[in-house]
Amino acid sequence: MDEGKLIIAHKGETWNESAAYYDAWTLRPCRRITTRGEINQAANYHTNIGFTDDGEFLVFWTKREDRGALCKAHVASGEIMQLTEAVSDYGFNAELQGGPYPRICIAPRSRWAVYTQGRALLAVHLDTLEERTLIADIGAARQMGYPSISADEQYAVVPTAPEHPEIVAGQRVTQGYFDAFRDPATMDMKLLQVPLAGGAATVAYAESGCRTAHCPHSPTDPDCLLLDRDFAPRYWAGQANRAHILQLSTREITPLPTRIEGGFQVHSCWTFDGQGILYHGPAPQGGQFIGVTDVEGQVMREYHFPDRRFYGHISAMPDGRRAILDGDLSDNLLQWLDYTDEQPRLEVIAMHNTEWGSLLGQATHPHPLSDPTERWISFTTAQHGRSDVVVVQVGP
Repeated sequence: MDEGKLIIAHKGETWNESAAYYDAWTLRPCRRITTRGEINQAANYHTNIGFTDDGEFLVFWTKREDRGALCKAHVASGEIMQLTEAVSDYGFNAELQGGPYPRICIAPRSRWAVYTQGRALLAVHLDTLEERTLIADIGAARQMGYPSISADEQYAVVPTAPEHPEIVAGQRVTQGYFDAFRDPATMDMKLLQVPLAGGAATVAYAESGCRTAHCPHSPTDPDCLLLDRDFAPRYWAGQANRAHILQLSTREITPLPTRIEGGFQVHSCWTFDGQGILYHGPAPQGGQFIGVTDVEGQVMREYHFPDRRFYGHISAMPDGRRAILDGDLSDNLLQWLDYTDEQPRLEVIAMHNTEWGSLLGQATHPHPLSDPTERWISFTTAQHGRSDVVVVQVGP
């Protein structure tokens, strides 16, 4: 047996398996934090959810020999600490939900990591390793999306939707998730809110006929969420504008439409100052559109790239002038898109070298994230049926 694939046995243990290299395209210094295991996965593309506020640590999940645990990494050195005990029930249906790993976010200042495990929403402190059960069990009839932590780091919100009916019934799955919910009457979303310090969960928002997996908080306004609303029967394939802002206290929803007729945002994220939203998606007339809108829904910049049509993600830089792209305009390059002018400017950050669309599902997606200090960008790379977490140094 390859000992290098075994999960470290207990929380609190540390090790370093990282490998430093220079990017072949830009010669920027990079560090592959993980070099072992089957799946290594950091947080997704939402703003300010993966690194501590000082940019010193990032959080990721690792699966090795069919057991999974949450870990943190010291970015500069690559030293890893296991934050939780390894479990075999990491509670994710790879075929139906995009990949066998939890969904993670971090409170950058108070340094709590919140993550899904099975039907539970859990938290662990990056320094003390204290653990909290925020929601013990959402019930067999529901599934969770990506959790988010409010800007004041007082609350966590997690979106929920109905679980696949065949899974609930204990039957073999014979149809895709969205095929099972083509009737709008069978679908609904509920956003569950729970104090990060622990306490009872409440329904912060509910809506019938649509679902969401994404509801990230504004980085500056704890009462404000960026909400994907995916309507039956096409859901995220899109027949209507997807991105909206939800004011929790009033339940007021502000749509964030694009200038592209029939445009449907595949991904969107906050700017670090909370004053804008970056978005992208496939244009009905061909190619990709990429833009930024303000919180009132007024498009400030939008670009159409008619010859580009590839799946990817968009994420924010703290400088408020650049977006990070991982697949929209290239299938192999992390790129900055400077949106300060009417004409976009592109710059290569590094090669991510991922093999999109393997059996690892979303564990192959680069999901780039900038740390708040603008020194590091993290991303995932997948080759040969496994994935790793990498950081590229972009600042001093």
